[in-house]
Formats: sequence, structure tokens, C-alpha cells
Amino acid sequence: MYYFYSKMEVNVDEIFSTFTFLYYISLNKLHNMKSLHPNFKFSFSILILLAVLVTSCFKDHDLPPNPETQYLIKAENIANVSTDEVKLRANALAAFVKSGVKVYRLTYTTKTLDGKSIAASGVVLFPENFADSLSVLSFQHGTITTEDEAPSNYKPAGNAEAYIAATAAASLAKGYYIVMPDYLGFGESKTIQHPYQHKASLAWASLDMLRAAKEFASKNNLKLKKKIQLAGYSEGGYATMALHQEIEKSAASEFPVLKSYPAAGPYDMVSTAQWVVSQTTDMPAAAASYYLWVLLTYNQMYGINAPLTDLITPANAAKVAAATAAGNPLAAEIDLNPSKLYTSAFISGIKNSTNVKFIAALRENNVYDWKPKAPIVLFHSEGDDFVPFLNATIAENKLKENGAAVSLVRLQPSTTTHREGAQLYLMAMIGLLIVP
Repeated sequence: MYYFYSKMEVNVDEIFSTFTFLYYISLNKLHNMKSLHPNFKFSFSILILLAVLVTSCFKDHDLPPNPETQYLIKAENIANVSTDEVKLRANALAAFVKSGVKVYRLTYTTKTLDGKSIAASGVVLFPENFADSLSVLSFQHGTITTEDEAPSNYKPAGNAEAYIAATAAASLAKGYYIVMPDYLGFGESKTIQHPYQHKASLAWASLDMLRAAKEFASKNNLKLKKKIQLAGYSEGGYATMALHQEIEKSAASEFPVLKSYPAAGPYDMVSTAQWVVSQTTDMPAAAASYYLWVLLTYNQMYGINAPLTDLITPANAAKVAAATAAGNPLAAEIDLNPSKLYTSAFISGIKNSTNVKFIAALRENNVYDWKPKAPIVLFHSEGDDFVPFLNATIAENKLKENGAAVSLVRLQPSTTTHREGAQLYLMAMIGLLIVP
């Protein structure tokens, strides 16, 4: 139901404009700050780089070897990126590029919503000829709507997270092993619908990808540090929280989490839905389509099967039905104002929690009420125009109430949008990187 700005223009040269600010952050110890104000612009492509580099601040033991492959089906070497090519893609980082990068598309076994085995995919990236143990980062990507955007397709257009940022990060001197799941519905599992904003499947598809990545490393004599870190923004932030919870519930001995950095995620699905239907002005166009995507997903997934005209107004329902028949419901040119898009009965049912079936589906996908063992650092801006800031405060308060070590970095100024917040998230990650 929530938009992630995935189609970004990447300009890594902008990164160098941040170094003055980095020095400022190092003096002021960002990890104790509660807000962050932008003085410089950043490219989203550096997110993985920044999150991965934080790993170098910590020490841990290696993951034990596991010669058996219960999850990994096959591994394809889809790219060998030379040092010069890495520098060409991210020329502002040329001074930090130390090696070429190997890129493998992994096909692995996970499960569908009804528990059946299915082949899924993702990508791993790591430096060539690295002798020591690699630090592991699981990066959950944001919302994608086309197959070309799946990380394992590793294309320059629409795939900058893997093609530029992850590649640059994997080339750094300290050695990083980056794991990026495609999620169900993309890559190898593209024949099924993506269960958008579904907590459980995001968690198990990402966890099984980590397992396959571990098996691949073992088979190829790659040593991995045992403790891992998790990162992601918007839907990726939501998926990060879901994955963190699932790991500590069922796989803590496999993948001890060192720390996670979820940002701008819709952790409270009920409150977010109530916020959405309460809006009376136009939302960003993509956001309106993505809200509808969640509505359609839950309507089918949970067997609610409400007629479209019960959910959205007749004119919008006709447009969505036509677009669905043509193969892409997200192509419908719907009203951008929620008060005009949704029926009055549906709005009332969500606001007042009287639409029992949809409220139950939303509540089942909340990801904020638990007690993590590993610390969590939340990031969000008060002016987020896609995912309301209330998610951050609700999550922070509940996690603290449950006894968790959690902190919230408020991205400033208060008018910061969702897209701008992604840039500020990078600044926060830089600060965490350079603080001793």
C-alpha cells in the first residue's frame, strides 16, 4: 500500500559533496542525535554502500561451513565486473574501489502462500580474491512493478540498487557479501503474483534467500562473518522489520542479527490504512496505485472477495476492471484523492474499524509489536507523503514498551518528502559509518 521511489536517477558524483558534512557528523556523534538536517544532496545508489560499511564497525565469528544445499538450486555467474568497470559506474567512489566484483544469480527453494515449494531468486555480490571473512548485509529492495527491476536481472536501467550501489559496495577493501532477494512474484517466481506488503512471505522469501546465499558461500569457500545486518527503505524497511522478527523467532542460531536499520516503513498497517482513507486531497499518482495494489492483494489473499464496487467508486471500479482485464491493474487511471477513490462505506469501515475482514487482514501484517534482541535504528521524516510518520513513533513506542533497544532518527526539516527522506537516510548511514 506504500510507495517506494524505485525508479531513481543515479548520480554517484553527488556523493563527494557530502564529505564536509561527514566530518560534522563525526564530531557530533550521530548515533546520539534524534534529528538530521540536510545540507547536501545524495543519490539513492549509495544506500547499500553505507549500510554495508557500518558492518565494519563490529567484530564477530565466522559462520560455520555447510556443505549441504537444502535451499540452493543453482547459481549462475551473471557478471564479473572489473575494477575499472566498477570505477566507471561509480566514478566518485573510484578511490575506494579495491577489487573487481563477482555477481551470481541464485535460484533457491522457498514456498508459496499455500505452503507449496517454489523456485525463487535473488542476487549475491562479493569481491574477487578476498581471503578474509566477508561481512553480510541483507538488503531488502523497495517496491518494484516490472521484471526488469528485479535485483537478479542486474540491468543498468531500473536496477541501480544492484547494478551500481551493491556492485560498488562489494568492491571495497574490507570485504562485503551483499544478499538481495527478488521476493515472490519476481525473477524465477515471476509466474505468480507478488503478494504486495505481505509480512510473512516477505520474511520467509528473504530468509530462505539468506540460507541459499550461505550454502553458496560454503560451496565456493567464501568465509562469512556470523552476525548479519539488515537494511531497507519504505517497503524495504517494512520487509527488513519482518525479516528481523522472523530470524529471531525461527533462525537466530543461523543468522544472529547484529543490528537492523529499517526506514520509512508502514509497520502499523491498520493505522496507515486509516491515515490513507482520511486524506481529502490528491496523493502522488504512484502512491494511489500502490494503495490500490495492497487493497486488491488482501481482498484476494484473505478470501474477502469483496466486489470492486464495495471498495472503490463505480467509475474507478470500471477503470480498474478494464486494466485488470488488460493484464495490469496498476495501469488504471484512478482518482488520486482517496475521498473520491474509495466508497464512503469502505472509508467509514476502515476509519471506525467496522470493516472486520479488512481490518483483520491489515492487523495480521503489522510488524511493530514484538521484542527484538538486536538493536533497531528507525529512520523517518515527519513530512513523508507516502508512508505516514506515525509508523515510526508507533513502532518506537511499542518496541521500547516491549523492552527493545530501539532509537528513532527524525529526518529534518519536517517537510521532507518520502523521496527526499531516502536521501537523508543515506546521510544517517554515513554518520553511523564514521562514528567510532
